[in-house]
Amino acid sequence: MRFIVTWIVLAALWIGLSGYFDPVHLVFGALSVTLVSALSYRHLIGDGAVRPKFVSLVRLALYLPWLLWAIALANVDVMLRVLGFRDIDPCVIRFKPDLRTEFGHVALANSITLTPGTVTVEIEPDGTFVVHAISREAAEGVLNQVMERKIQAIEGGRAHA
Repeated sequence: MRFIVTWIVLAALWIGLSGYFDPVHLVFGALSVTLVSALSYRHLIGDGAVRPKFVSLVRLALYLPWLLWAIALANVDVMLRVLGFRDIDPCVIRFKPDLRTEFGHVALANSITLTPGTVTVEIEPDGTFVVHAISREAAEGVLNQVMERKIQAIEGGRAHA
């Protein structure tokens, strides 16, 4: 059942994005969707719990525009620092986020690194993050846990910040 649901979702997405309805494209599209579904149906739906995974996908889709906005703001901040309008005061911070899944840890680490002015240097075996920031303000932006709460919501079961 999970494979079929995954196949239907991906087929609808493929048809919506491709816009081609001739036999050659439909056959190759069906083959591609079948291959991708066979490789990924366990990840999309999990143990048959369609609703929680769907909610997580929706929350992820809502997180991405927020992340793009955070990246844009951080770009402006870094530009102002490089041009001398703001001070560069680098620091290294350590914190242990309250995340339950490996996906959550990876998503947070990548989100921090994608945001200019901050780089996830390491995730220690106990889950502690080591982050380098271009300034104290950038470090405070990581430590304020807004990004972490949004990723907790994607993991499921927690309020979206």
